[in-house]
Amino acid sequence: MAIVTVQDIYRCDSCKAASDEFGRGCKHGMLFPLMLIMGNFTECMNYEFDAEKVKLQLKQKEAK
Repeated sequence: MAIVTVQDIYRCDSCKAASDEFGRGCKHGMLFPLMLIMGNFTECMNYEFDAEKVKLQLKQKEAK
């Protein structure tokens, strides 16, 4: 059985609105992801892909 977080559901880790590369701290409000869950949304309407965050994640993964 797997654990799924809000960041996994709404792909916060690769969004421009996230404060860091792990998807924490949405710039639209700290409770915005919670509102998405409570509203039963399947995807975030504010999602924008950020290639720089993905590159940073890949560099960190290669360093391990």
